[in-house]
Amino acid sequence: MIATGGERFSLGKMDREEKIFGLFMVFALVSGAWAHLLPSVLPITKLTTDILLLGICGVLLWLLYRRNLDVRLFYWAAAAYTGTFFIEVAGVATGMIFGEYYYGETMWIQWLNVPLVIALNWTALILATNDLAARWLRQPLAVSVLASLLIMAYDLCIEPVAVQLDYWQWAGGTIPVQNYLAWGAVALVFSIPLNYSRIAYRSPLLPIYALAQLFFFLVLLFFYK
Repeated sequence: MIATGGERFSLGKMDREEKIFGLFMVFALVSGAWAHLLPSVLPITKLTTDILLLGICGVLLWLLYRRNLDVRLFYWAAAAYTGTFFIEVAGVATGMIFGEYYYGETMWIQWLNVPLVIALNWTALILATNDLAARWLRQPLAVSVLASLLIMAYDLCIEPVAVQLDYWQWAGGTIPVQNYLAWGAVALVFSIPLNYSRIAYRSPLLPIYALAQLFFFLVLLFFYK
């Protein structure tokens, strides 16, 4: 049975392409964590961050569509990408949404002082946290709220490492609580229509993506302490 919203269903087995891509995501993010700890290759890993994330997120979205065959997923993803991107633009310009911050040079493909890949990564993470939440809950609002809480917890692991890697920097060097609350609110805004519209998006690749990326940040968080 195919996945829609917060319904309980069987995801079934991954096909050959999904298995290969799942293994690639794990390899890329796990090896990337260790590569970031080697000074000799760190400049190369920083240079390829944008391209790697763009490729992973793009292929991931395509495979989600191919599994579920719901064109509304692309409409939702376009709205989520555009919305989160311009929220970031407003956040950087005003400091009123997440706090005062700016993006560094590690993610160098930027427009309006915001990396183009950052909103794509948040779009994928919103899908992934909703996928995880829908494994435990049925009701669309409950799934959406839990997904937003998971995003906040996820960001707690991301932030210290992102600063060390110069993904972005905070004014005064302090990560404000406002940032986590704002990202929880943003995730909730995009999760509610995803779940109430019963858009088909679920896939075993989503938790693989979330957990592999979480491993990346946790490893670096441990070594950067």
